[in-house]
Amino acid sequence: MDRLAVDDITVSVRHSEPVDVSALLLNSDGRVNTVGDLIFYNQPTGPGVRLTSGTAGVQIGLRSLPPAVEHVRVVLSLGDPQGHFGDYPPPQIRIEDNAQNPVYEYVIDGLGTESTVIAFDLDRAGGGWQVRVQGYGYPAGFAEMVKAHGVTVGGPVEEYGYRGPAILDSGQQVSLRDIRKGDLAMVKMALGWDPMRVYGPRGMRDLEIDLDASALLFIGQNLVDVAFYQQLSSRDGSVRHSGDNLTGDGRGDDEVISVDLARLPQQISSVVFVVSSYAGHTFERVRNAYWRLVDGGTNAELARGNLRAGGQHTGMVVAKVDREGTSWRLTAIGAPIQAGHPVEAVPHVTPYL
Repeated sequence: MDRLAVDDITVSVRHSEPVDVSALLLNSDGRVNTVGDLIFYNQPTGPGVRLTSGTAGVQIGLRSLPPAVEHVRVVLSLGDPQGHFGDYPPPQIRIEDNAQNPVYEYVIDGLGTESTVIAFDLDRAGGGWQVRVQGYGYPAGFAEMVKAHGVTVGGPVEEYGYRGPAILDSGQQVSLRDIRKGDLAMVKMALGWDPMRVYGPRGMRDLEIDLDASALLFIGQNLVDVAFYQQLSSRDGSVRHSGDNLTGDGRGDDEVISVDLARLPQQISSVVFVVSSYAGHTFERVRNAYWRLVDGGTNAELARGNLRAGGQHTGMVVAKVDREGTSWRLTAIGAPIQAGHPVEAVPHVTPYL
């Protein structure tokens, strides 16, 4: 064990595949006290803990952890739950202080068929904290791992306190009224990915991958408006794009589309969210690429999807919101398509209207 001499740390992971970092805040019995003590892709913040870089890192403020927390368990899971850590080079763990000085670095090797790995624990020791390296796989997977610590992922909203489903399967629908116990006024679609470096004739070089988030507005099956990198707002201003990110550089979400549902014209029946790859890079090549839908009022995550699931495709119809009487309904789609521009996606979208 190594005692920490700093109060705030940032944990990052280097791996060839998309990896989600999670943290469990545990009591002296090794279990969570409340469901809020699981910090993961659908609940990215907790007391003293916050996910960074999408879900590929975590910041931990040791002084801000509740007194009842005796251990913090940091966990890695492959974005593809059917993947195996043993099929790829081992993940590299780096712990830094606030000034980005390295505190601890190590490699988790010897892994096999596991898709989930317990990386390390932070343990209270007197008035401070110490690092205890674990580095062993959890063959039963992420859901069973957190269940063993007292949390069930994907349970009913009322039972577990989530604001939305942990992840919607393709075609799964959920009423936005049901999620909030009242009408949802604004929804945001966020897109994130990380810059890439590849080997070239002169060593490592940057590979600029430009993903684009777009919102397509329909009346029935007719496209009537759009918000994307060349038109950052719908004509009536109810749908707004945050701006074009050309490389995925920066922490967290890289492009965000905000939809003011209350301001949408009454004739608009559906808003469909699409991601496309401007230069034709396929999703299998993009690091840590994800989309997520967020409650614009509370920033609570409603749904999330992994773009890598699109494989050898350059676009994806990710989700839609459509009218359900006087309210709105969210549908996860996750359909891979070939599209470098949102206009090219339109013929692929209409079957889902």
